[in-house]
Amino acid sequence: MSRELPPQQAFQTHCLSQMGVVSWLSSTDSVSGTVFMPIQPWYIKTEVETTFSSTDTMVDPYSTGFKAAEPAPVPVAKLLTDTKDPLVNHLREQLNAGPEIVVEDLQPIEELAVDIVVEPDPAVTSQITRLDIRAYALSNKLLILSDVPAVFSQQEEIERLALKMGQALLKQPIDEWQGSAFSWPGALRNQHFLRRTDWLFGALESYVARLVKGFPDTPMLVLAGSQITQMVEDLPPESPLKDYPTACIVSLSELHRIPELRKDAWQIMQSRLFR
Repeated sequence: MSRELPPQQAFQTHCLSQMGVVSWLSSTDSVSGTVFMPIQPWYIKTEVETTFSSTDTMVDPYSTGFKAAEPAPVPVAKLLTDTKDPLVNHLREQLNAGPEIVVEDLQPIEELAVDIVVEPDPAVTSQITRLDIRAYALSNKLLILSDVPAVFSQQEEIERLALKMGQALLKQPIDEWQGSAFSWPGALRNQHFLRRTDWLFGALESYVARLVKGFPDTPMLVLAGSQITQMVEDLPPESPLKDYPTACIVSLSELHRIPELRKDAWQIMQSRLFR
């Protein structure tokens, strides 16, 4: 007795026989059937896009497991040419339209030559155009301004001499003091301003004002050296330095090299500062 199998069971029987299973039914009846062998039993989508842009993202269907991959998002449509920057869109049409349309990007840049106006030197004159000094503010009472050579290498010796002079003049220990340097023209190299004596006057007055800022009373001033003495004499009458009690002596570097000059300097300071 034989019976005809449907195509599905016939295909299963064929697959089992390929794996070595020749009998899989308990029945002894012989069976027969036609095996339908399709070329590709599983359906595969063959419509694949062959063109991709640099911004498209490939979706790997195996990365999502057995879940079907979600469709790729639709790329944003690119901007039309009509929505580009109006400064460059239809530039040729704007240029050919007429002179009433002005394209700002094509306007030439005009460079104007600027003349530097140097004001004339005011009516102040001085024989000093270069100045190098050391300043010592002692106990908020005494200020010593001394000439120093352009190449100065005796700073420590001059400082000790200034402190001894201050202690002798004030008749008290010097517990607080400040030393600094002033140089003109310094880093100034502009030829138009090198001989501006009003600039030198202003720089010197500002420098002294910073030194005596903490003095409770009018400071006693010692001008040590011919350069600084001449400079203070050339200052205008309204300068604050003109109101300080002042004693003019030789520079501290000369007093250090020639101790015999200290006696005359001491007498001058006593007579001018303590009248």
